[in-house]
Amino acid sequence: MHEYSVAEELVRAVLRELAARGLKGEWIKEVHLRKGELRLLADEALKQAYELLIIETPLAGSRLVIEEVKAELSCPSCDYRGPVAYPDDPAYHFLFLAPIMACPRCGGVVELTRGRELELVRLVVVEAEA
Repeated sequence: MHEYSVAEELVRAVLRELAARGLKGEWIKEVHLRKGELRLLADEALKQAYELLIIETPLAGSRLVIEEVKAELSCPSCDYRGPVAYPDDPAYHFLFLAPIMACPRCGGVVELTRGRELELVRLVVVEAEA
């Protein structure tokens, strides 16, 4: 399961960050992840893997919040900048086919400018009571 290895690395990264900042008496309430829509990761599988991996760690009880970033294209031919065009075909959605990576305005070759991100963007830390 690809999501498990991604969640494993995420947990390691957060624990390293806590240690680097000396946050021993605090705990994490939320871990915010930004994920591009073209990353082939299932949100629910990623959250389930995260929940398994944080048991008996300083992250226990925290919640993984995933923000999806919509894919965006840029066309050097006509200066189009905007969303990826998805076919209006029900089969496309059931078969999970790749989006059309051509400029919706001129049909030219495009550059993907957003949609492949996978970033740890924020930790919500709650101070422990004394």
